[in-house]
Amino acid sequence: MSIETVAIAGAGIIGASWAIVYARSGLRVAIFDHNAEGRATLPQRIADAVAVSDALLRPGETVAVVTGRITIHETLADAVAGADFVHECIVEKIESKVAIFAELDQLAEPQAILATTTSSFPVSKFAADLACRDRCIVVHPATPPHLLPVTEICPAPFTRADVTDETFRFMEACGQTPVRIKREIPSFVLNRMQAALVVEMFRCLNEDLISAEDIDKIISQGFGLRWAFLGPFEGVDLNAKGGIAQYLENFGFLFNEMANELGFDDVVTPRSIAALDDYARRKIPLDALQDKVAWRDRSIVALRRLKDERGTADRG
Repeated sequence: MSIETVAIAGAGIIGASWAIVYARSGLRVAIFDHNAEGRATLPQRIADAVAVSDALLRPGETVAVVTGRITIHETLADAVAGADFVHECIVEKIESKVAIFAELDQLAEPQAILATTTSSFPVSKFAADLACRDRCIVVHPATPPHLLPVTEICPAPFTRADVTDETFRFMEACGQTPVRIKREIPSFVLNRMQAALVVEMFRCLNEDLISAEDIDKIISQGFGLRWAFLGPFEGVDLNAKGGIAQYLENFGFLFNEMANELGFDDVVTPRSIAALDDYARRKIPLDALQDKVAWRDRSIVALRRLKDERGTADRG
């Protein structure tokens, strides 16, 4: 199918941000929100956000052109009429999800993909009994999606395969970076990874091991500089001459000890090492590893300079 018109239910932070993603891609966007005040403030909120992120606009596009593709509607029926893709971005309450998807089952076009931006509830929790269930899918972003492109795509067991594939392609066409979650799990993967780090941060803080300020420094002046260019597995691959396999063979016991402390089985196993080695070597051969290290180093230097510049500007 060809997606040309998008409808969004919910004009909060996430709904407004998704509207920018779609309008920036040249699509017509219709937004509904039940709150009159939210509808009234939406045009200015979107215009301000587009202006701040104008470096991401396509060549020749202006703030006015992008915002001109967005219309605001007082009813859900008006917003979804003719839409090829409907994106629900309402409050994170299961009863609200149940109610609005029951409405969409009746109101949306029969071929429309029905996406939810929920960060907690798999589609099976609120759409399993609907006739439209095979067109329902989770499309969950990092916040805000018009700035952070990674987007989780998670089908339910009953979601049609072609709906999943089309949603993935659609996100790519809109400039997002979709990642496929292979099966439903509460909170999906992005939030679970983030939560694991945040929980450990709180544990260290509550046990008075380190101050809140120094915890933030570990990320902003450490991991964050590296992770801006490399995923964690890619970064580990550069920490040993033999790549990630050699590193984990030497130091994997550290991660297993921490996992065991939390009541988990070993996480670094021969199977996981083999899978990660295959992943890493398909991306880059061992004999090119030092070139990538040099690229990483130059990239971090450039980012540190940018951080210094931004810090000076912000203080000014």
